[in-house]
Amino acid sequence: MTACNFLRSLISLVLFATASAYAAGPVQAKHAQVELILQHPEFGAGRLLGVHFVMEKGWHIYWVNPGDSGQPPVFKWQLPLGLIAGEIQWPRPERMQNSPQLADYGYHDDVMLLVPLRELNTWNPSALLNATIRLDAHWLICREICIPDQAHLELSLLQGSGPDAATTELFSRTLRLVPKPLPAGWKATVESRQDDFVLSLRTGKSLSSAQFFPLEPSQVDNAAVQKIEPSAKGALITLKKSDELLKPITVLRGVLVLPGDEAYRVEAPVESAKK
Repeated sequence: MTACNFLRSLISLVLFATASAYAAGPVQAKHAQVELILQHPEFGAGRLLGVHFVMEKGWHIYWVNPGDSGQPPVFKWQLPLGLIAGEIQWPRPERMQNSPQLADYGYHDDVMLLVPLRELNTWNPSALLNATIRLDAHWLICREICIPDQAHLELSLLQGSGPDAATTELFSRTLRLVPKPLPAGWKATVESRQDDFVLSLRTGKSLSSAQFFPLEPSQVDNAAVQKIEPSAKGALITLKKSDELLKPITVLRGVLVLPGDEAYRVEAPVESAKK
């Protein structure tokens, strides 16, 4: 087992054995305040929950692929009958690198992780006006050291009025940071070479700056410099392969971040280099 995998396994064991806080509303946790927020009081298509982390200066939590160390937040929901929580919608991450050998992906300052709610045929809003959504959230927060933490959060579905301006702006800002599908006409492909992946982007315009965040661990060397070569209608990004990549992959998945915080989901087919 590599050192990185051993660290992840150890964190996973510790993460669920820590003290917890319980409250309706914001919870003061270790070096962060955490709150469960509802996007709209009325149910309907696209309704979202937000788990908002506001961290003390210098502390961070992790993205779905944490990089070379760390652990992403884990949510366990207790929902009223007839409601289902979807997968976390992760805003585009930040790259965090304190040494030439290691790099992580995560969030500083504050971030809200979005979770869509879906209604089943068994959902009866009129009968469940006082229903409560409960969440057990577990996460790892780090600075020079890493601390596992957790909180029990709850939110009543009985809302007397619509969301305030601050809540509306928070959801709007977060949604702008959630990666979108590649625009129509854009294309991404990957050439697999001996030591590198070369991600080819055809966007219809030259790209002089871009950063790729791999969705799956142990495929790309997180700490290696990403070399970008602009072309007339896009760019080539050279990604060093991870030493932990043990077999060929057919699709490279990740997030492409462009200047101005434009973020797009990438699922690029991988082809072997032509000889």
